[in-house]
Amino acid sequence: MASGQGPRDLGVASRLILKLTLPIERMVTLPVDEAKSWGRGLAELIQVREENAELRAQIADLRKENLRFRENLISSERFRRLHSFQASQEVQMASANVMHRDISSWFQSVIIDRGTEAGIQAGMPVVTDTGVVGVISGTASDASKVLLIIDPQSRVDAYVQRSRSRGSVRGTSIRGADFEYVPRGDDVRAGDLLLTSGMDLIYPKGLVIGEVRGVEREPHGLFHRADVVPSVDMQKLEEVFVVLESRQLPPDEAFVQSGEVLWSEAAP
Repeated sequence: MASGQGPRDLGVASRLILKLTLPIERMVTLPVDEAKSWGRGLAELIQVREENAELRAQIADLRKENLRFRENLISSERFRRLHSFQASQEVQMASANVMHRDISSWFQSVIIDRGTEAGIQAGMPVVTDTGVVGVISGTASDASKVLLIIDPQSRVDAYVQRSRSRGSVRGTSIRGADFEYVPRGDDVRAGDLLLTSGMDLIYPKGLVIGEVRGVEREPHGLFHRADVVPSVDMQKLEEVFVVLESRQLPPDEAFVQSGEVLWSEAAP
């Protein structure tokens, strides 16, 4: 006797109904599944974008931190070098920061953040650890103006370290400087190092001025002229030293060839 619990074949009607409803059921469930899948994909995309934005922010922070670290490292190394230079000098010097630069094509000067309150006077030489910068041409209580050696008004009595030939270094603005009034028979070559002679009673003897880049020899002239590259990059000045113990001209005869006081606290 057959059991009533066993499987039974569907009848014709049932099979017909199943065939008719199965495609409809698939049509209903397929969009639902696709919608669920699309929803999951959208959520994942949003999450990825948020994570990317967070990573970009972290990268930007790391770059800023790296930039600060590099700047601090450069500043620390520069401070160490300048401190070592100051400690090695036998003369008293005052350190100062460059506050402003005259960008005129005719005049080359900077303003520093130390003045008469720090003992600075017109006529004092200004240097860095790499060489001569210029001379104080005007003062205020808390600031001073420095006439750079590349200014056309600047003159520095100099000599060639190798041959001891004497001459005068004159500023030529942005181009640098010229070594002038070198006697025709003197030995001056490209690559020669120029030092201050001390004969102008402003700069101590032996400070580095720059290097000879080339020499123009006049066939019938009495003097040679040499193109000079200053040892100090005037475009990158940040800190300087003012030599306080130096033979100076009186303030009203400060190293300004026209004889004028370019800038002072008392000026209107």
